[in-house]
Amino acid sequence: MQVKMLACIPVVPSRDVQESLRFYQTYLGFQDPFTWGENPIEYGGLSRDGLRLHFYLEPNAEIPRNYAFRLEVDEVDLLYVACEAAGIVHPNGKLENKPWNTREFTLLDPSGVAIRVYQELTG
Repeated sequence: MQVKMLACIPVVPSRDVQESLRFYQTYLGFQDPFTWGENPIEYGGLSRDGLRLHFYLEPNAEIPRNYAFRLEVDEVDLLYVACEAAGIVHPNGKLENKPWNTREFTLLDPSGVAIRVYQELTG
């Protein structure tokens, strides 16, 4: 196939899109939010460091709680300290080295989406 893939944008279920956008801006440094729809906002997104996330309004509370994605960072320990202080680390997602050569922890966003934050281990 001669088509070049240019991006992969997760579309994350959210119980409240505006609240999700605030969370990702406040705790993970995403910027440039956009929204579509009003009362309630039905869709939105933001970006950081060339990454983009989109959110859609999901009325079924079980859907977000069964959704997860991975986010690779370059300073996992530094981000962990900030997230632990903010109280957003999953109770069973403490920072640890994994056998697949990553150091990672898990966050929960306001809708219950699991974000597995990791850094590749070297050596």
